[in-house]
Amino acid sequence: MDCTADRLLFVVPKLAFQCVFLHTRLGDAFVLVTPNRNWIYLAQAEAAVDVYSRNRDFVRVIEGLWAQRFDSTILPFIQRCIFALIMTPTPFNEQKSSSVWSESLRQANDILQSWTSCGLDGAEYCAEDVRTLAINVLAFAGFQKSYPFKGSHQADTTTTTTTPSTYRDALAIILQNVLALLVVPSQVFSLPFLPKKWAQVGWAKTAFKKYMLEQIADEKQLISKGKPGSGTLVSNLVRASEEPKALGKSNTGKVHKPLSIDEILGNIFIFNFAGHDTTSISLAYAIFLLAAHPKVQDWISEEIDFYLGSEPDPTKWQYETTFPKLQRCLAVLLETLRLYNPIPGVPKHTGPRPQHLTLSNTLILDIPPNTLVVPGLQALHTHPRYWGPDSLTWRPSRWIIPSPSPPANPSLHTTLLTEKLLTPQKGTFIAWSEGLQNCPGKKFAQVEFVATMARLFRDHRAEAVPDSGLGESLEEARERVMGVVRDSDVELLLKMRETGGVRIRWVER
Repeated sequence: MDCTADRLLFVVPKLAFQCVFLHTRLGDAFVLVTPNRNWIYLAQAEAAVDVYSRNRDFVRVIEGLWAQRFDSTILPFIQRCIFALIMTPTPFNEQKSSSVWSESLRQANDILQSWTSCGLDGAEYCAEDVRTLAINVLAFAGFQKSYPFKGSHQADTTTTTTTPSTYRDALAIILQNVLALLVVPSQVFSLPFLPKKWAQVGWAKTAFKKYMLEQIADEKQLISKGKPGSGTLVSNLVRASEEPKALGKSNTGKVHKPLSIDEILGNIFIFNFAGHDTTSISLAYAIFLLAAHPKVQDWISEEIDFYLGSEPDPTKWQYETTFPKLQRCLAVLLETLRLYNPIPGVPKHTGPRPQHLTLSNTLILDIPPNTLVVPGLQALHTHPRYWGPDSLTWRPSRWIIPSPSPPANPSLHTTLLTEKLLTPQKGTFIAWSEGLQNCPGKKFAQVEFVATMARLFRDHRAEAVPDSGLGESLEEARERVMGVVRDSDVELLLKMRETGGVRIRWVER
């Protein structure tokens, strides 16, 4: 049996209930022993925070483990891409949140029209459609390219059947085939006898690089003329490349060199992959879960009605005054990520030196060199010690703290105005990682998600469509949706295996 660490990464439990049961049985830390190297799994909040905060002692796997798998010239490239992700002034910050908000509302409005046009039969490809929504929002916020939404059931007459015609088409094909692009050598995609689908991946890769090189050239020209940049992701990366002092110094005191063209392209790919797939997967899970839990829909609709009920025009919903108030909508995202985080975990590596780690303030672990240390994200997210006896239940209301001293029979007005969002104990919720290397797109994802929820559920409800051939009741249809949610697996990211058999109809409230 081949028991290499790479394969065991996907053999070990991925879903929340499996992870927490293992740690409940084996303790806060256990070792998975393999012929290649040992893996230490942690489910103790303070220890997890310690691992993520000690970036020099516990390095990311991409920096430690991959050093042994790739040529030594590749590792500095990977490290510099990671460094640039941290240091570059990304457009996915507060300054761009308003753009993310408005574009998400526009895309959500279009997707709602597409879904409601399906009538009582419901939309069958909601998960695929939110991928389109997410990529359109990313294209606008990161690259200032706006595209109309087109649903999976709508014929697309804007693209050819051969090569991708736009940046968005090329990016969509790349993201749909990212695993193949990571595994298969680039030269294979240019072979003349390939099937059409594989050839299209090669065309998309070439077209995407062409679009990005054109943007890089345009940005360099603006710099040479002393003009301000476009404010896009490409703009920020190019300007960081042209200004090496802005990149700071390494741990050895050396000034980092400007980013090369390949490193800029690498960072663009990482931003696109991380900013698209994780958000679209979370949206898909949330929509399915809400369709299966009508009471939660009622709960977030109370909040949406209260703050947005008097303004039917979404274009007038201002980010600055609206987003901070929609705490229940944000709670849906947080609870979905708690149980169904697309990223199963962020492994760390001890490198060539042994490390010490304190567990539960009393036990000190002596960790040998060349050991992988994995803070168990799903176990930490679902451990009863931190989340109570119903830790495996999807309950967004756990994230909302009511007033500590509410009046007798408080009105909805009073309830909503006094609610606070829960701040969990540090280390018990690490959906966006921890420490200096946490996810730079956290706010981007939150704003996009909340705006989409607000538009979808402002006037409508999501209902699972019973299978008439099976004689299903509405309750049985909801349970079938939950079965699809539970049937999740990891293919780079955690996601539902098969969503095509679920129809969701959108009806006016």
